[in-house]
Amino acid sequence: MTSRPAGHSPALSVVIPAYDSHSTLQACLESLELQTFADFETIVVDSGPDATSERIVSERFPRVRFLRRTSRLLPQAARRVGVGHATAPVIVFTDPDCYADREWLERLLARHRETGEVVVGALACHGGRLWDRAVHLCKFSKWLPRGAARPVDMAPTANLLIERDQLRAAGDLEVSDSLMGDVELSRNLLANGRTLWFEPAAIVAHHHEQTLTSFVRERFVRGRRYGELRAGWLDHRPLPLLRYLLATLLPLRMARVSALVARDAYRSAQLGAFVIGLPIVLGGHVLSLAGEAVAYFGALFPTTPP
Repeated sequence: MTSRPAGHSPALSVVIPAYDSHSTLQACLESLELQTFADFETIVVDSGPDATSERIVSERFPRVRFLRRTSRLLPQAARRVGVGHATAPVIVFTDPDCYADREWLERLLARHRETGEVVVGALACHGGRLWDRAVHLCKFSKWLPRGAARPVDMAPTANLLIERDQLRAAGDLEVSDSLMGDVELSRNLLANGRTLWFEPAAIVAHHHEQTLTSFVRERFVRGRRYGELRAGWLDHRPLPLLRYLLATLLPLRMARVSALVARDAYRSAQLGAFVIGLPIVLGGHVLSLAGEAVAYFGALFPTTPP
């Protein structure tokens, strides 16, 4: 980040939601200071329980715009606040536990200028522990670095570039904040005819701080929320719900998911990590599918009217 003349509107606005993120926020912002592309502003929206993150920003990053909210905001709500204060025509989202490569913004913007489309960057794993690498493969195998630029069907807001007008047309982040904001945003963008272009050279490294307990809970809860979301898309029609329930309970979907993760790991030269971390990778997907199955069963046999 460099100083800009008064009244200058930057090319990009980088928006970072934060909650109790002080253990990683400094390294995140330091990685932004080293970017080869300099014409951007950074906005941190913090709703943490104390002022630790605010002190980090005020003492070390005076050019970062820090927005403090006293009540907790879930990530999509915090991003909405950040977008409302952004001055650039193009928004870039990342998270406070992501550390950007030096050419991150340059690569995102180059792909956007070439295609005019939404650009999804790559998610590498920060840390070399087996646990870190296995959790990362479970959650982010579709967006690992390497491979060719290509369309994808999901855009994680940990590494995403989007024009403000494209965001507005997709609902301006006015989606439910039930941990499924990225899924809903991606679905809206695709419904609008947008292509989600994956740029494997635009890399941020994700720092995993999850414990086994939090990982297990997150995988199950996200699966259940996704199943509830899909049930809504299906208008709670019994026959499609029954098909999804059976496919989820039988090994059909698990076999497909395993094959896709193995393919992604191979394409990114991480097949060894996949094999070694197989119990964690597959266990995480089993938990997600179990959560989905619970949601479909609940939609088929509700205890109260839907």
